[in-house]
Amino acid sequence: MIHWRNGALHEGGVRLDIGSPAFRYGAGFFETILWNGHGPSRLDAHLARLQASLDHFGLVAEPVDYPAVIAEVVRANGLAERQARVNIIAPLEDEDAAMAPLVTAAPYDPPAPDHTYSLRLAPPATLGSLALHKSMNYMLCYLERRAARALGQDDAVLTQPGGIVTEATTAALLFGDGDCFCTPTGGCRLPSTTLAAVRELLPVRDCTVRASELRAFRHAYMLNSLQGMRPVTVIGSHAFTPDFATCERCNPVLLGE
Repeated sequence: MIHWRNGALHEGGVRLDIGSPAFRYGAGFFETILWNGHGPSRLDAHLARLQASLDHFGLVAEPVDYPAVIAEVVRANGLAERQARVNIIAPLEDEDAAMAPLVTAAPYDPPAPDHTYSLRLAPPATLGSLALHKSMNYMLCYLERRAARALGQDDAVLTQPGGIVTEATTAALLFGDGDCFCTPTGGCRLPSTTLAAVRELLPVRDCTVRASELRAFRHAYMLNSLQGMRPVTVIGSHAFTPDFATCERCNPVLLGE
């Protein structure tokens, strides 16, 4: 894989100082962006979220012309005319220096149009305020998703004590009946760029959702930057009717098609 860092393209791995906060603690932030075959989808929203996290923690990253660099990396990897997963990674390597972002690109194969999602209901865990940021310290999400996939499911739904539903490990959640929609707001969760875009397309309200109340909803959806809006048919022991029509209405906007 060819990646960009410090003003140049590089092939192969990335070197990290073993004493750096990035290596020792997973200190840093990242964004995942869809290259939709002609450009990075909703790049400004991702850059704004990354900058908000840097500002919150008093960190500074070196300036990067992201539209130009992303296009360069995508072309270098032979992905310019197909969908690709682009990552911006800002590791904290030196507490006294600006962070040096990396840009990577890898092939991305979208799910089949008729694919639906089955989600494992993860046991309650207390998530701190770091869950509000897309940090490189992503171990809980990784382990819960791995456990779900080992059971043949697609992802896991994170819950807080009291059975409060927050999000999936790789996506925001939305529930509804096809006309009215609500998204879980209890606990700490990542501010989803895709959910923000969906709010401009659908009447979405905030609500507290408990695992025991999932059966009250007819439809469930996963929202993220690579997949757009996709129907969920199972969360734990609860089944939902897939709503392809709403997803098909929103995805051209969400994916920049």
